[in-house]
Amino acid sequence: MQNIDNPRSNFVYHSKVLARANIRINQQRLVTLFQSSKLMVLTITCFIIGYVTIGYLIFKGGLTYIENFPGLGPILSERIYYLLFFFIFLMLIFSNAAIGYAALYRSKETRWLHSLPISNQAIYFWKYIETMTLSSWGFIIISAPLLCAYGSIKSATSSFYIGASLASLPFVIIPASIAGLVVVLAVRYFNRWVSMVLIAGCLYGAIVISISLMNPVTEPPALKNSIFNTVNHVLRHTELSVNPFMPSTWMSNALAGWSRPFDSNSVQYAMLMASYAGIGLWLTVHITWRFYHSGLSISMRRSAHSSWKKRTKQCTQNINPIKAKIAVLENIKPKIAFRALAQKDLLSFRRDPAQWIQVTVVFGLLFLYVLNVRNMGNNYQTPFWIEVISLLNLGVCSLALSTLTTRFVFPQFSLEGKRLWILSMCPISLKKILIQKLITSCFITGTITAVLMILSSILLNMNMNLTVLYSATIILICIGLNSIAISLGTIFPNVRETNPAKIVSGFGGTLCLIVSFLYIISIVASLTYPVVVKLSKVGTLSTHSVTMATTVALLFCFTLTLIVCVIPLKFALKKTTDLRSLRNL
Repeated sequence: MQNIDNPRSNFVYHSKVLARANIRINQQRLVTLFQSSKLMVLTITCFIIGYVTIGYLIFKGGLTYIENFPGLGPILSERIYYLLFFFIFLMLIFSNAAIGYAALYRSKETRWLHSLPISNQAIYFWKYIETMTLSSWGFIIISAPLLCAYGSIKSATSSFYIGASLASLPFVIIPASIAGLVVVLAVRYFNRWVSMVLIAGCLYGAIVISISLMNPVTEPPALKNSIFNTVNHVLRHTELSVNPFMPSTWMSNALAGWSRPFDSNSVQYAMLMASYAGIGLWLTVHITWRFYHSGLSISMRRSAHSSWKKRTKQCTQNINPIKAKIAVLENIKPKIAFRALAQKDLLSFRRDPAQWIQVTVVFGLLFLYVLNVRNMGNNYQTPFWIEVISLLNLGVCSLALSTLTTRFVFPQFSLEGKRLWILSMCPISLKKILIQKLITSCFITGTITAVLMILSSILLNMNMNLTVLYSATIILICIGLNSIAISLGTIFPNVRETNPAKIVSGFGGTLCLIVSFLYIISIVASLTYPVVVKLSKVGTLSTHSVTMATTVALLFCFTLTLIVCVIPLKFALKKTTDLRSLRNL
């Protein structure tokens, strides 16, 4: 029997209940998945094994090349790791904040848990564990082949791999604790003054960026024949990543020490991370959760107040919403229906800060990346480097776009939830609703990425032919990625889940990410053909026409885009017509 007067005993008991229930649910989902989709499970398993193998070989080849660079090799390879973990740390904070906000304040499951005799402390702590798990699995998969490659070129002993595995846990706990504290305090104390400060910060950033755009790019002074000056020039922009107060620096120092043949202070850095992770857990369990329940009440009160204001406005205008909707349905037209559905999706997107903040940050970072393309020196303005950098620029923009489509477009059909039966009864068929979602997402993402591609082409001083080629290609990629995301999201829906991060973390989201990645690789690989033809001086490819090579590459891109648009969309449209499948959702 539990002592109801002991809060600590209740917290431990309730946490065990939540953990046991979720473990059983996930076990049942895995069993169902293995029984119903063995081929898909095999496909994902093969992809993960292939990614780890190929990633290990690629990372090892690149790091070996850098390691053997005369004079600077070991320094550059270690600094790359400092930068890697610095950006991973920042991304983990942002990812935990976005997913945690959706799980704590926007999830129907969380509100249902509050109606049960479970302590708020246990609910918050379980959502903290759930958010940290969803945010960190990508870090583990991405970093595994990189860490193995780094240990291989450094001829590290088994202590490196054991230490890296053990140090990963406190490394992901620290950003999760920081993000949880920031989100809870922001929701609890968010008011008009805070929003004004945020708006002022955004305006300041926009002004700084505008000033930097108006200023001409200055070339760095010529370097003397000194390794010291060369190192300072190359690494002077990465000083923040080696700040001794950053947990990413502690992680990098621990890994660097374990990779060396002599004794180092790696254990001390690992213990330092473990101590701060313990402080983060203590804050989460004893401090942060105390602000959560009041913040949730304030959030629900704001939502109810906003809804009340809308109803009051309708009443003052003497509008009967039921009669108005019936009149619209009686005189509905395809254009009006498409406009209304697009407006509904945009309003739903705008009302969910967990989604629009992530999109804004991703496109903001991509915009800053494009602006920094112009800061490259004259050594990279040769025809060879312009072609290579332009192709890599296309790949970066495409990968960023695939992240957005997988994260935000894929869950669109599932987020309709139990309202799908209402949509199926509308005078507009589900087929047209699905096409509307595809057109809307293609228009929004395609416009932004096309503008970024044209801007980067201008900053790289690319000629008109290359600008048109890559702009047309990014539009084709945008259509293909959106089609893959919306089609697979319809074929593999999860209408029982309201958190987009959990929907994407399922089998369908993983498959969407895999297919999108393979599609981008195929497109970029085909565009290397005209680049190689243009740069070839001797050999068979030097006899080929650049115009012919460009035409062949564009035809391949168009054909591949047509395939990934038609085939998945055909299966998705077929599923929308099957009412039995909708009834089983």
